[in-house]
Amino acid sequence: MMAQTPTPIHGESKPVNENTPESIETGQAAPSLDNVVVVLSRTTEPMNIGAACRAMKTMGLKHLRLIDPLNPKGRSARALAHGAEDILENALVVNTLNEAISDALVVTGTTARMRQLRKRALLDPANLADHIADHSRSGKVVIMFGTERTGLTNDEVDICRYLSTVDTDPEQPSLNLAQAVMLYSWEIRQAMQRAGAPGSKGQPRNSPTPGVRRPEMRVRHPHRTTKLPTQIELDNMYAHLAHTMGEVDYTEAETIKFLTFLRQLHMRAGIVNWETHIYHMFCRRILRKLEVPKFPGLPGAPDEDL
Repeated sequence: MMAQTPTPIHGESKPVNENTPESIETGQAAPSLDNVVVVLSRTTEPMNIGAACRAMKTMGLKHLRLIDPLNPKGRSARALAHGAEDILENALVVNTLNEAISDALVVTGTTARMRQLRKRALLDPANLADHIADHSRSGKVVIMFGTERTGLTNDEVDICRYLSTVDTDPEQPSLNLAQAVMLYSWEIRQAMQRAGAPGSKGQPRNSPTPGVRRPEMRVRHPHRTTKLPTQIELDNMYAHLAHTMGEVDYTEAETIKFLTFLRQLHMRAGIVNWETHIYHMFCRRILRKLEVPKFPGLPGAPDEDL
């Protein structure tokens, strides 16, 4: 299967004025359904892909990405995508998680299982949708659904800033994949209406968190514009830390454990672009002191901090 790489939205050379929609300090940009990306991971039933396309189009979502799916655009998928064939035809098929989310500002996920580290931090669908609408003001937001039998992998969960679950009956706790896509797509549409997205029906209602919406928006830098880092920028930062920890004799298991908890901290508190530079500067100083080669960076990541 040939992988296609989504067009990145990071690394633009032109400066961003603090009063433009690209700056999260002002938070004045309108939320946008066009910035919401649905990602289905390792789907094994083509009919679920087709039914998900129809659910998405019904609620105004257009962008679908498929990670290593089984026969994603065959007859079965097309039959269930009735009226939404364009969503299916335009779906981006990739081989890896990183290819699917590299240009996202925020990655969210859905799960039917209680996760050890996140079990007390699972959001209901409406709450997750409010976060998605909010972040869509600034750029692409991913909502990810796992494979039918086992859901998201631990690696996929770890990369999600927000996780959500549906309150279901214990006798049948999991939804069909296409049903889950329909439910969350509807909630996202409702959240867009609450947030006053252009073209949405109904009147915007009061935000549950008026004024400053996110912790990141409380910070300012005297010389730099404050923006959310893209997923590839975050991954590059964590990879730089992992590389440096390896040079000072952290084991692989210790490094994974440390970075997992650090990710959780950043997901709760928030992190902005220039704060990632602090970690890069810290790692560069250590590597220079050790007189070892510098970290080469991840493919496709900006290299100005390395």
